[in-house]
Amino acid sequence: MSELLIGWTTCDNMDVAERLATGLVERDLAACVQIETSVRSIFKWKGELQSADECRLCIKFDSEKLDQVNSYIKANHPYENPEWLAICPDVISEKYLAWATGG
Repeated sequence: MSELLIGWTTCDNMDVAERLATGLVERDLAACVQIETSVRSIFKWKGELQSADECRLCIKFDSEKLDQVNSYIKANHPYENPEWLAICPDVISEKYLAWATGG
């Protein structure tokens, strides 16, 4: 049975965000990708404190496409080690789930 997953990744500019989002939706890997701008990230990278303005993508997709989405992010994300995590929501409307998973 299909479940909806929600995944997040960040990137350094809107052009990359739109390219990733469009690619996921055009390939029917995601039902919807929302792009949030002006996310401020503070992190350590290779032992150095970093800060960056990023765009965050919120990706809604069918759990049956998880391997394909993982592969797409890995192949198309410009970061050496991109943030990529996905969760299954505890509560979701039946109509939205049917739409997002093609059911």
